[in-house]
Amino acid sequence: MIELIVSDMDGTLLDENMEIPQANIDAIMQTYNMGIPFVVCTGRNYTEAKVKLDEAGIRCPIIGLNGSILFDRNGQVEYEVDIDKQTALDILNKGYEAGYYMEAMTSKNVYSSSLEQRIVGITELIQSLNPEMSVEEARTRATQSNEVTTIDFRDDLRTLITEEGQDIIKITFVDVDPENTIKPLGEEIKAAYPDTHVTSSFKYNIEINHAEGTKGIAVTKYCQEHGYNIENVVTVGDNFNDLSMLKVAGYSFAMANAEQGVKDVAKYETTTNYNSGVANAIHRALELATEKEA
Repeated sequence: MIELIVSDMDGTLLDENMEIPQANIDAIMQTYNMGIPFVVCTGRNYTEAKVKLDEAGIRCPIIGLNGSILFDRNGQVEYEVDIDKQTALDILNKGYEAGYYMEAMTSKNVYSSSLEQRIVGITELIQSLNPEMSVEEARTRATQSNEVTTIDFRDDLRTLITEEGQDIIKITFVDVDPENTIKPLGEEIKAAYPDTHVTSSFKYNIEINHAEGTKGIAVTKYCQEHGYNIENVVTVGDNFNDLSMLKVAGYSFAMANAEQGVKDVAKYETTTNYNSGVANAIHRALELATEKEA
């Protein structure tokens, strides 16, 4: 039997317009009626994720920031895994020294070092999902999107720590030439700070969390605390920050649009995010579970 369904958002639950397709909504509601709960496990923070879920009428727990924070159905933080403050400062210093665009996430919000760079990044994401769309239209959509309008922009992200005393949960670096810039930096960070975990959710970024702040650890912990057998859990994802939760679940699905390294880890493959891949994965998992019980 299936006991729990866990889905990533970008490139997975969300389609090319960064909305949740009706087929995905219907499948989630169907499993709700069967007594099977649904949880989002995303690189997004609470506000970014909740806007999309509210639009779809889905109310569920949100495991955010790559598994480093858990919000219950009412938006209350149940736990968070922070990066050591000095480590976070050191990482931000490296970013400023190199001149990279950065984002820092806390339990309160997502903070960006540049409004313009955030718009550029979301424009590129929209264009990658809609290759036929013009740059001008993609930029207009990006500028008006919740992914831009809900973000807090700061001249110096380090003041979140030094002046406000906030705990940093996730740091993101973005660059147009990641293979020669931020990815080598990510390797440097992993070597210098073994208590960090470095991954990626988009070809132009790297994301840094605490080593214990991964999706796989978060899903495992959630199952332990709620009495679910992880062998009866469905996880669905598309990118490298999803690998850890795909490895631990009994029914793991990679999107057809997933990176090849993600497909290599998942047990099954579903359709693309713009073809309701989450709904397809849910229906397939239910069939597989039924066959297993027969």
